[in-house]
Amino acid sequence: MVKQFSVFLENRPGRLANLLDVLGESKIKVLAMEIAEAGNYGIVRMIVDDDKKALSILRRANMAVNQVDVIIIDLSNITAAVNVLGGAGVNIDYAYTMDCRKVVLKVNKEAEALKALSDSGLKVYSGKV
Repeated sequence: MVKQFSVFLENRPGRLANLLDVLGESKIKVLAMEIAEAGNYGIVRMIVDDDKKALSILRRANMAVNQVDVIIIDLSNITAAVNVLGGAGVNIDYAYTMDCRKVVLKVNKEAEALKALSDSGLKVYSGKV
């Protein structure tokens, strides 16, 4: 499993730049990012190269941040993976691509998803990606 951050931001010019500046000033690289807007606010989901450091920095910057585990697989295996997960009764809450070669999956049953994917021989990335 890999850690993903969800940062709650106002949907205003400069808010995303501020978030990325805070991370960049601490030499934290963003490896994947997705933004879901909800009217006046948005959720920025991201994977970074140093999750422990990033969490500390974002909290010190008074940003509303949450951390969850996600699964990362090769994009070329997406059809097989969704079939395996569906067959195992695992729902995909959301997904987004990472570096044009991988896909990030947030699922409702993490342990079952990992077992099903492993049993089917599909590679799951863990730790640093």
